[in-house]
Amino acid sequence: MEENIRYSLMAKGQRHPLGFFVNGLFYEQLKSNSRAKGYVDASGFFYPSVNKADPRSRIPTAKIDGLTFTRLSDIAEFDLVKFEA
Repeated sequence: MEENIRYSLMAKGQRHPLGFFVNGLFYEQLKSNSRAKGYVDASGFFYPSVNKADPRSRIPTAKIDGLTFTRLSDIAEFDLVKFEA
C-alpha cells in the first residue's frame, strides 16, 4: 500500500465501503476521532488488532495483493478502491 493514499474496502456489488485503509492502518470510519481497528504488515497480511498485547495482532486474517483483499477464512475477495488526494 502506498503512503498517504486512502483505500476503501468494497464488497463486490456494494456501493458503500466496509472500511478504509490509510498508511497501512484500517479504520471503520474516517473521522477525526476514529481509532485504527487493524493494520497491514510489509508482506501484505492484515491483522485485526493494533494492540500488540491482543493475540489477534499476531494471527493474520486476510492477505492484500494489489487491489484485492482476500479473507483467509473463506477465500472471499473484496476490492480496494484507491483514492488519491
